[in-house]
Amino acid sequence: MNMGFKELSSVCDAIAQGRQCLLLRKAGLRESTAESGFQTKHFYLLPTQYHEKKGKPAEGGFHIRLRVEGIQSGDLFEWSNIEKLLPLTAYDPQTIREHFESRDQKLLHFAHIRAFLLEPEWVLPASPALSGCRSWFELPPPPPGLKETPVAATEITRRTADLLS
Repeated sequence: MNMGFKELSSVCDAIAQGRQCLLLRKAGLRESTAESGFQTKHFYLLPTQYHEKKGKPAEGGFHIRLRVEGIQSGDLFEWSNIEKLLPLTAYDPQTIREHFESRDQKLLHFAHIRAFLLEPEWVLPASPALSGCRSWFELPPPPPGLKETPVAATEITRRTADLLS
């Protein structure tokens, strides 16, 4: 089964450029906190501007150019630990703080990832099956001939690993 995970386009760009190797998530509006954790080891990132454009759906579908592998995942329960990680990401600190404090339990799920660039990019048309404020989606098989190139490890990769250990 191929899984897709919706992530902000700005975060996908940072991952593709080696400026980020961490994903943070609480839950989509239509998910419980438990449903949105990183339980899948390999998945594709579906870049979205949903929150960046105040709820407007993806125009032209999803242009998938990253597959990721989870190195480590879990939950972060202390804001001070999250705050140390935020400079190593493209996330907006205020938005992350709001997510952390939302719902009954203060926590964020995290995934330390290794990313692979796809060539050519995989385009999935917009559809009701890929809409809504959810984190995870089952995807069709990727197109044949997709090539993957690892995103080079950077100082951010090392610093993220150090903070998570």
